[in-house]
Amino acid sequence: MPFSPAAASDIASKDTNRLQGAIARALAVNSPWVNVLKGGIFPAGVSDTIRSVIQEMALPADSLTIPTFTTTATLCAPVVSQDNVATTEYDYTLGTKRGTGPRICVKGAYAAFRGSYVSAEDSLKKLMLEYINYDVRATLYTRSGSKFVAGNSGTVSFSDGFTGGESQIDVAFANIAEANIGSLSFKALHQLARYNKEVLLGEMFEDGAATAHYKFIGGSDIIEKFREESGVKEVLIALTTGNVKFGETSLRGYSWESATPYRGIQFGVDQRPLRASAVVAGVPTLVQPYISVATTKGNARRVNPSWVTAPFEIGFLVGDNTFERLVPERFTGEGSFKFAPQLAMGELQWHYQVDNADNLYGDSGFHKYEITRAYRPIRPANVIPIVFRRCPYDTGIVSCPTSGSLL
Repeated sequence: MPFSPAAASDIASKDTNRLQGAIARALAVNSPWVNVLKGGIFPAGVSDTIRSVIQEMALPADSLTIPTFTTTATLCAPVVSQDNVATTEYDYTLGTKRGTGPRICVKGAYAAFRGSYVSAEDSLKKLMLEYINYDVRATLYTRSGSKFVAGNSGTVSFSDGFTGGESQIDVAFANIAEANIGSLSFKALHQLARYNKEVLLGEMFEDGAATAHYKFIGGSDIIEKFREESGVKEVLIALTTGNVKFGETSLRGYSWESATPYRGIQFGVDQRPLRASAVVAGVPTLVQPYISVATTKGNARRVNPSWVTAPFEIGFLVGDNTFERLVPERFTGEGSFKFAPQLAMGELQWHYQVDNADNLYGDSGFHKYEITRAYRPIRPANVIPIVFRRCPYDTGIVSCPTSGSLL
């Protein structure tokens, strides 16, 4: 396709009016997803699709309530009970996302304000990290083997709202009517955590915190609601008594890395949690968190008003060893078939190529990136996405008399 100077994106702030000050770096979304999963390598030259084989717990042939033991002196007959072992297999494949930044013409750089292009590059790098973070979240959301809908107490039982179980994957949410979906409480979350541990045998994290724990990742509103529940609030305040350091960071921290677990659950804040405008037959209608708006130079994102007011949200209770995020082994070819190293890790690379048509004078270039990964299921049932209703803010503001004496 022919390329003209008019097709180039003028992203730089030019110094035509003696602009003063520094170009501000792009804002970054603080996301907890990138380090939830362990990593690994997807081997080259094996298969497009690989099977993940998970060893199940042995099935006993005898009772585990009162196992049968025979007097040794009389035990001469052959052993008749045979225990069983089994495996579960999951398939997984590599997936790739490619993209480019805007095409930039060097002719526009002469009068550009110093720092414009470096800041633009910084913005793209942060976008790559967001793609990686939210790709992890999307995988846990779609492929999880357990899901829960927070149904109103007295109307929807725990078993009504819970779907999935051991060795399951790609489970759907329960079909609960919207009117019967309520706000998530810490009491219900802790019941889910106990169910995960006692019934689903979900592994807990042990990553330097005070105790083994699960991780709950949700928006700041729901986590603040948990903290306002009397038990959580009183315990965290008690931890700060006597200048206990981890109690102090529990109250001030925004991510679980700086907070101690409470009753086996550690909180992490997702600044842009999944939200939905409706839940139809168990399928949330997800709302994009951003919209595009025109700015001085190009189009930028702004928070979507529909996302801000969305009535439903999805939080996640996550155990350890649910999935592994794999990146491909470097492949540069065989024999005379040689290829440049691929940008599988999400690297941002400047592309500049002189040719006989679109870039005859070498005036223009652009950034390109590629993110390639696979997710190996291990214990998909031990991550539980939770749909709940967002309640109106309780600001705590009370009315005061508008006239009369204050005494």
